[in-house]
Amino acid sequence: MRRTIPAIAARYRGIGVRAMDVPVLSYMGLIAILIIPFHHNVRHWLWVPPVHAVFCLLLLELIRLNSRHESGLLDFIRTFYPAVWISFAWKEMGALVTMIFPYWANAFVVNLDMRIFGVHPTVWVEKIFRPWLTELMNFFYFIYYFFVPIAAFPLYFRGKRRETNDFLFLVTLTFSVSFTLFLVFPSEGAWVILKPLHTVEPEGGIFLHLIQSIQAKGTIPAGAFPSSHVAAAFVMALGALRFNPKVGRFILPLAVGVALATVYCRYHHAVDAISGALLGCSMYAIGIRILKRRGLP
Repeated sequence: MRRTIPAIAARYRGIGVRAMDVPVLSYMGLIAILIIPFHHNVRHWLWVPPVHAVFCLLLLELIRLNSRHESGLLDFIRTFYPAVWISFAWKEMGALVTMIFPYWANAFVVNLDMRIFGVHPTVWVEKIFRPWLTELMNFFYFIYYFFVPIAAFPLYFRGKRRETNDFLFLVTLTFSVSFTLFLVFPSEGAWVILKPLHTVEPEGGIFLHLIQSIQAKGTIPAGAFPSSHVAAAFVMALGALRFNPKVGRFILPLAVGVALATVYCRYHHAVDAISGALLGCSMYAIGIRILKRRGLP
């Protein structure tokens, strides 16, 4: 072990780690360490540290290879690997969410919604269900999954690699902070807590069925407050406004639509969406400040 760590450090020293890699590596390392003393209700928790270590080593190896070899495909994978990390970390959160604090903060979130709005927003919204509105809201929910390619691909393929990397740093920073907050404040979505109160089934078309299919396969009950879905949507909209204004003006209203859709589609409490929007704006401000220290104009 004494020889292994210096050897790894020597192998990956000066390989060109980018800003967007730091939140990913930091989060994976943090979870690998925290799971050792804190693993309440986590089955097979002993696998977490080695799996995270392998992920980090594979990422470092990808970065090293990309720094040594000119390959368009390799550079593309190296740039957009965060999509794989986000999917992995999101699914893993379903098992880890109560690993530190063995409680659910559901009552706090539900009561906060009631104090602010006087009703359960995801129940009240059933009064305005219309097939066309349901389709529109599910379209907003669906288009979110394309925010990264819509915002980053034009930058990348026009050769604006620094802008692409800076944009993706804002994304990885936001998700790493969101996932960490889930561990501090574990709560479940409205579709879990308030399901008995949701008595009206929405009617729609293709987008409704697409989202229902995606949610059935990829969602987790926890990880609701603040909404990482909304936080990421806002940070990507603001990032696009800075690095690609035309695209940013297109994405920003869609991000607002995403926030509304999380409540209309009954996946999130209203306070989840509000706190997610605030988190996304905060991460943008913090992220830009960090990038300016690294020489961002």
